[in-house]
Amino acid sequence: MEKLETRDDHRAYVGPSDEYDLMGAMQFSLLCALGLREGHRLLDIGCGSLRAGRLLIPYLAPGGYTGLEPNQWLVEEALEQELGRDVVTLKSPTFIHNDRFDASGREPFDFIVAQSIASHTGPEMTRDLIAAVREALAPSGLAAVTFIHNRTDSTREGWYYAGTVCYKRRTIARWLTDAGLDAVPLRWYHPRQTWWAVAHKGAQLPPRELRLQARGAILPYRRSWDVAEQLRHSRVVRLSQRALRRVVRQGRRRPSG
Repeated sequence: MEKLETRDDHRAYVGPSDEYDLMGAMQFSLLCALGLREGHRLLDIGCGSLRAGRLLIPYLAPGGYTGLEPNQWLVEEALEQELGRDVVTLKSPTFIHNDRFDASGREPFDFIVAQSIASHTGPEMTRDLIAAVREALAPSGLAAVTFIHNRTDSTREGWYYAGTVCYKRRTIARWLTDAGLDAVPLRWYHPRQTWWAVAHKGAQLPPRELRLQARGAILPYRRSWDVAEQLRHSRVVRLSQRALRRVVRQGRRRPSG
């Protein structure tokens, strides 16, 4: 991939520049809600210019962060402009540069995050990503992966950076099951995609109570808060429908005049 030209390109290359901080904070907060603590080992697939990494690297203990990114220049610019080289000495993060999602040869990871990777991969590459998550994830580990859902499945193969690809929910569920993984979609906020929690066994997945309560809404961010507004609206609609049904039933019981 060809490098861009301006100072902020390492931010713009991975998504809207004005969402760079939001998207990193969203990943960090979700991982902490799912149980990430400083002593865990984490793999950031497609770490890019360290949107999440600039928060995760200082938080985790030395050696706890591994980033996998084919574009080495993105990582280099992020280290120079977002974190500083001293953090490498202090926290000893590891960076892997390949386009095969290959983290082989490392100890299994307690947590894996793959944000907005499967939104650019064709069916075969998406299944490769799922297989890579399975291979790198510790037996008791947990992965957080995003997908874009639609009523039809993308059929274009390869890496599609210029746009996004979509898959049905049941297609993703089937691919995860075929890979020997258990998974559930999460309600955690994302402006365009759906988070899935992925594990080797269902017992490692977040319990239903947490999935219902943990939404990650962000007060100043309108699209996030609209989720709660929609939920409230749906409750009002349901209550109104119940009240209407009661009126109709009562009317039916009255003797005709």
